Amino acid sequence: MLKQLSIHNVALIDQQYIEFFNGFSVLTGETGAGKSIIIEALNFVLGERASRELVKSGEDKASVEALFHLLENDPVYEVLSEQGIECEDDELTLYREFSLNGKNVCRANGTLINTSVLKLIGDALVDIHGQHAHQSLLDEKKHIVLLDRFAGKDVFDLKTQVAQAYHKASEAKRLLAAAQFNEQERARRIDLLTYQIKEIDGANLVDGEEEQLEEQRGLMQNAQSVMEGLEGASIALSGDEGENGGALASFSIALHQLDGIARYHGDYAQLAEKLHALYYDLEDASYTLRDYKADFNFEPDMLDEIESRLELISTLKRKYGSSISEILTYREKSAEELELIANADERREQLAVQYASAKEEYDALSAELSMLRKAAADRLAEKLLPELGDLGMQHASFSANFETLSGEIPSANGIDSVEFLLSTNRGEPVKPLSKVASGGELSRIMLSFKTVLADLDGIPTMVFDEIDSGISGQIGTAVAVKMRQIARNHQVLCITHLPQIAAFANHQYLVYKEETDDKTRSNAVKLQDNERAREIARIMGSGGTDPVALEHAQRLIDAANESMRRLT
Repeated sequence: MLKQLSIHNVALIDQQYIEFFNGFSVLTGETGAGKSIIIEALNFVLGERASRELVKSGEDKASVEALFHLLENDPVYEVLSEQGIECEDDELTLYREFSLNGKNVCRANGTLINTSVLKLIGDALVDIHGQHAHQSLLDEKKHIVLLDRFAGKDVFDLKTQVAQAYHKASEAKRLLAAAQFNEQERARRIDLLTYQIKEIDGANLVDGEEEQLEEQRGLMQNAQSVMEGLEGASIALSGDEGENGGALASFSIALHQLDGIARYHGDYAQLAEKLHALYYDLEDASYTLRDYKADFNFEPDMLDEIESRLELISTLKRKYGSSISEILTYREKSAEELELIANADERREQLAVQYASAKEEYDALSAELSMLRKAAADRLAEKLLPELGDLGMQHASFSANFETLSGEIPSANGIDSVEFLLSTNRGEPVKPLSKVASGGELSRIMLSFKTVLADLDGIPTMVFDEIDSGISGQIGTAVAVKMRQIARNHQVLCITHLPQIAAFANHQYLVYKEETDDKTRSNAVKLQDNERAREIARIMGSGGTDPVALEHAQRLIDAANESMRRLT
């Protein structure tokens, strides 16, 4: 649910902070007051295309920030998880900034993202219907998803079985294809795999050895420094054959002196005890240094051997993988393929039978799934057409166009491609939703779909922009009732010029222009209950002050509330 929208330097808006609430909200105001600018700002922060005209005159950049409260089942969580974006306290903040030089800065909960990711997130949060883009029902790829959700549990369970059958048949097909080499191809492949396996085996690779070799090479290349360092450290600790007694000799003298006075004071005894412990550590270190000196052996041939070994590993990496682990994995897969090809004659018939059986199962389940979908499409039409009729499209026709996907086992989702088709006038053929209508009529079509499918698509917030274009009276009331019904489980925002629609709102915002310092600004304010009648009276053409119009506006509000109480 959209909670807050902060707009800065967008078109006529200097700075605007709008708080939104659950339920049904309307934005009203004079034509040109800036209502559509608010929707344009919302579109912008949801990832839609931006242009230089978006930036307020005299400014070099515009920015919008939107705060959303998320519910546990909101589909946006899946998108956020895929993008690695964390969401604490069930809140998500989207931010977008656009400069005149074309630069975009987008963030989701502070994480920097690009506009394509922002749009993915926005598509899961808000559905905007009207003259702007962002209409999920116009996306043909989503039609089969919505139809399957509408169909219910039977289709869901069968889709799971189809997916399992698809993977089983795909694997059987892959194995069969691997066994169906012609003799020339088979011989060439056997030779190649045999050579590759022999080359890898001949190297006797050990996972992790490359790192050890590189470490040894570093030692060999710096042998002189290493030997001098070990020798110098050993002399400093243990002394040499000359007069230098080293640190251990000096430490021994200090211990002897402290041991002689330890009985006179407890602090001396404690210090002597600490020095004894340090002496043993130093002595152990001196033995370790002696072992390092004895073990370190530099021969020029050793460096040559290490370089040769690393070059061999590098050659194999260029051929078979970016690491020894990947090379060994490649070897195992090659061995499996070699065994499969070598025994192809024996297995081919068996694999063909397995594939035929798996494909038969897939075909049967997919056909059953297709039948259930077509039945669900008929039920969807039965529910949708009355909704369209309520909104003034009594002669509408609806159908779901099914096409069979190409391929032997086309997809894990079955064999169907589905597109919703609609006609709004008697005698006209059904067409794709995107080609049926535009403006307010298209928005009312979307509203009808949403009335039937709102609880299925999972998108929490819906925006209807200029949905009342070309309607009035009874149809306007029907539109308002449907939006109010959807708003029981969704957040609904609507720009309207109809008093009938405004009267049904749970919340109403007035968008208005003001001129100060030779500048024009758009502002939005949430109306209190006692202010709504005046604005609705203004929409009715009275200017908002006529007592009769005010009384009529209040009656509209009261009638709307009573109507919704009866429908509850």
